[in-house]
Amino acid sequence: MREELPFSDAEFSARLAAVQDTMNAADMDALVVTAPENIYYLSAFHTAAYDLLQALVVPRSGVPVLVNIIHESEYLVPFRSWVTEKRAYTKTVPFLQTLAALMQELGVARGRIGVEKTCFFLTVRDFEGLQALLPQARFVDSGGVVERERAVKSPAEVAHIRAAARVVEAGMRAGIEVCAAGRHDTDVAAAVHAALIEAGGDYMSYPPFINSGWATCLVHNTWSGRRLNSGDLVFLEISGVVHRYGAALMRSVAIGKIDDEFERRNEVVHEVLAATMAAIRPGVTSGDVNSICAAAFAKHGYTMLKRAGYSMGINFPPGWREGDVLDLSARNPVVLQPGMVFHIPQPYRMPGEQTVSVSETVLVTDTGCESLTQFPRQLFRA
Repeated sequence: MREELPFSDAEFSARLAAVQDTMNAADMDALVVTAPENIYYLSAFHTAAYDLLQALVVPRSGVPVLVNIIHESEYLVPFRSWVTEKRAYTKTVPFLQTLAALMQELGVARGRIGVEKTCFFLTVRDFEGLQALLPQARFVDSGGVVERERAVKSPAEVAHIRAAARVVEAGMRAGIEVCAAGRHDTDVAAAVHAALIEAGGDYMSYPPFINSGWATCLVHNTWSGRRLNSGDLVFLEISGVVHRYGAALMRSVAIGKIDDEFERRNEVVHEVLAATMAAIRPGVTSGDVNSICAAAFAKHGYTMLKRAGYSMGINFPPGWREGDVLDLSARNPVVLQPGMVFHIPQPYRMPGEQTVSVSETVLVTDTGCESLTQFPRQLFRA
């Protein structure tokens, strides 16, 4: 008995082969993968207890090995992983000792071992501890080895993101329908959560960002029990997740009549989003798209303080973005290719003032881009 895996054996085999080709080109004898997203990409294994130490050890050739705490190794790995080789650590034989013993077993204790120095879950203490246990090994930074393979999505990955888009649309629809003077932002949050789950969504990697009034200017802010009043804007930025693949969506709701300036800003963000999406096509660079986005804002006297967008795909807490894989940022030389997926958030945010916003999750196609999120692109009225 085993869970149905999100991808075929052939796709997992191709992913492993691509990573091992990179390892061989870099003369790397083993790769210690600790980022949950990269472990999932290569094995399908995932756990909500991602704070527990885990690793996928990929040798230069042959099969990878999962290292997990014993109860996950026995009661989760066999039922939720394409990788079948596993090792367990316990309180008496902890993670680093188990990992070092595996390196000895694989014959790479004196070799070049890649570690993901960019990973949140590889602490300085653990890295130094592994060095101490394997003093003859040469450790090299392998951050980016797996991420490079994740930048362009396969058709199967895009299918999961499309499904996630349907989930986020359901959450957005439910949140907007609840918005009304006299309600509270907690009512909106409750409706969004219920709809995301009822639509078949997995747990989210960020909480939904839902706030109202002046608090809409706060970045990455959640609900606080605030009452919705006439003249308020409600900010909603949420994601849907299916098989750990996500799509995000951002919309605003006006409660009654809002100031003319906010009506103007609403026109601006929609114009900027359209210009940014029109710039996305194979052959242009990430930096080119970011420049067009910034110029579209600047034409209206607004200075963009952030990047134009970021890659979407596999996500685990603490975030839904794949910004470590690829983003649309200033002077970024990466050339866009068909199969890349981005979230393009365009808020008009000023300190202490209400924010109006819009976004889409888009796919780079052979000729341009396709919006995977299919939700009315407008300022909603309540």
